[in-house]
Amino acid sequence: MEKTYITKIQALMLGISSITVTGHLLFIPVIIDHAGRDSWISLLLAIFPAILIGFTVALLSQRYPGRSMVEYCQLILGKWLGSLVVIIFLVYFLHEISLSIRGFGEFYTSAVTPRTPIAVFFIAILILAAYAVHCGLEVISKTNQAILVILIPIVIFATILTQKDKDYLNFLPILENSIGPALDGTLALTSLYSSIFVLSMIFPYVNNTKRLKRYSIVTMIILVIMFIGPITGVVAIYGEERAKGLYFPTFLTLRDIEIGALQRLDILGILLWSLASFAKVALFLYAIVLGIAQLFKLKDYKILVIPVGALVSIISLINGEDLNGIFRFLENYYPFYSTFVGLILPLLLLIISQFRKKPGVKKRRAE
Repeated sequence: MEKTYITKIQALMLGISSITVTGHLLFIPVIIDHAGRDSWISLLLAIFPAILIGFTVALLSQRYPGRSMVEYCQLILGKWLGSLVVIIFLVYFLHEISLSIRGFGEFYTSAVTPRTPIAVFFIAILILAAYAVHCGLEVISKTNQAILVILIPIVIFATILTQKDKDYLNFLPILENSIGPALDGTLALTSLYSSIFVLSMIFPYVNNTKRLKRYSIVTMIILVIMFIGPITGVVAIYGEERAKGLYFPTFLTLRDIEIGALQRLDILGILLWSLASFAKVALFLYAIVLGIAQLFKLKDYKILVIPVGALVSIISLINGEDLNGIFRFLENYYPFYSTFVGLILPLLLLIISQFRKKPGVKKRRAE
């Protein structure tokens, strides 16, 4: 279906963008609400499941070179059971993209332009993402590369500028309420990192999968590092009690920066989340339409872009949850559901694949 290939760096950069935007926009309040001043401990503990997730996704792709998740699920589990598992993954991707779009829209209508109907933001980001998907994986990956060139310096810049306002005594006492809350925060982070399984639809188009496991593990460590500043900074600046009551704490941190004439840098947060949200929506939309096309043996995934995009928009609109409802879901249900689908199921596939005959490399044919 695709005749273009991307590098493993480009593929993993897509994973970085998609997880960073959801994490910084929606998950930091969840993690802080769980662990409070011990959120940094949750982050340290999350290194181990994060590495396991990256290793599992990469090893499955290396074990079945040239095959996507749709294809190797059917090889490992058989046609019918494999197809059922594929549908579970595709529904997971569909839910992930609708959750991201809803969070993106809620951010704009709550913190930026409250009088604008939320549907405007849904439609705008989906039109851009659908166009990128129609152009192909190479366009998505190169656009994301350009986005990361902007995104990473913003994160570093914001961390440096807020340093003077941080009081690290806000992290004391450590583990006052035992390690339980920190473990809850770790589970939330693990569920967030589990969504990188979407790269199982991208890795077949990587031009060189040598050392893919090593690159994937390094990527997961980079993702953990990218959350150190935003998570610890919020608690260090506002204190535990106030930090727990903030919906978009990293955005407020940028808004409150005042260094001489340099003020109100919240525009940087808006730019960051807008660009990264586009990259994530494009990535997951591509994974969904490609997965459906492979599951039903369609020759061209592009005919599915508009119908699936419309479906995503409808699902996002009919989800009547407000911000409180979204955060309740992310705090109470999402960690278990996402960890099961994005980590446990792939691990089971990897274990079962040990007992299956290893197939040869599948050559991709340009349609």
